[in-house]
Order: sequence, then C-alpha cells, then structure tokens
Amino acid sequence: MNESPNPKKLTFRRFENGKNMWEWDDLQEKIFTADKSHKCPTYIHRAPPCQASCPSGHDIRGWLAIARGQDKSPNGEPWQQYAFERMVEANPFPSVMGRVCPAPCEDGCNRNEVDDFVGINAVEQYVGDWAIDNGLTLPTPEAETGKTVAVIGGGPAGLAAAAFVRRKGHAVTLFEAHDRLGGMMRFGIPGY
Repeated sequence: MNESPNPKKLTFRRFENGKNMWEWDDLQEKIFTADKSHKCPTYIHRAPPCQASCPSGHDIRGWLAIARGQDKSPNGEPWQQYAFERMVEANPFPSVMGRVCPAPCEDGCNRNEVDDFVGINAVEQYVGDWAIDNGLTLPTPEAETGKTVAVIGGGPAGLAAAAFVRRKGHAVTLFEAHDRLGGMMRFGIPGY
C-alpha cells in the first residue's frame, strides 16, 4: 500500500485567520485553487478584528474604505459626508466618540502586526467635526408612525436611543433631571 506524503486525509479546508497547511504564494491562489480532496472548501466569514473589537458596532472597515477613497458616494457628495452617514448608522455622536472612546478597535487593528494601528479615533473625530462645521444632521425618518416613545435620561445613552427611535419615525419625549441635555458628554468631559 502506497502512503501519501501527507498522512492526513483532507475532506475540507477551513480558512481561519490565515491558518492553512498548504503553502500558497498569495491569498487569491489560496481561496480559488481547488481543494486537493475534491470536496468543497468551507469558508468562514468574520468581522475584521477592529470591527469585532468595537463594542458600539461601528462599520469601521466601511468608513475607512470611504476615507481612503476605495468606496465612493453614489450621489457624488464629499467623502466626509458619505463617511458621516455610514458612521451615524451605529453612533449618532462620532465627534464625541472620536475624542473619548478608549479605542479597543485600535488594539484589535491587524496593522499592529505590521507596524502600528490605524488612527481610527482620529478619523472618526475629524469626520464628526467636519459634519458639525458643515451643518450635517442625523438622518430623518422616511415616514411618521404617529407613535410617541418616552426616553428617560438625556445623557449619551438616552440621546442615542432617542436618535435611533426617531429614525424609525416615532416622536420622542426626553425626560431629564438636569436643566440641560448631554449628561456626561456635557458635564464630565472637559471643554478643551
């Protein structure tokens, strides 16, 4: 009986974080070359490490592709506006988040293995500031539902909840103990 040079019998392949028993010259060959076992390979789709590290669920890869010019707006708007629209799908306060977030996304950035992380917070802060300077606002609802939702607390979480509820077309009534909204964004973050 002839023994094959590879004693393991392969029935499928998993591409998981670059682990592969075969040596290939490039990723395209790794993905598109037929499996030696003539079985269909299993592909595992995962969020990029930066995005998986972000507790707020940002589409980091999406708006960084916009900032790099790889993804262009279909409407011809400036890239900053297009990136802002993508950012506020997950967080209505990119300018503040870019300043105060401890940036677990930068810790998870796979560029750390090459040289240094991408300055994700700096891009987010820049786009948020650009949006404020240019008078951009959060998306408005396509249709009104006629319903009203009460949100208790006018801090960052309450304001974010109100923004997302409003985006669905519901009216929002905010209840706040202080005379001004903002919570820790207003009272806990220094103004410099």
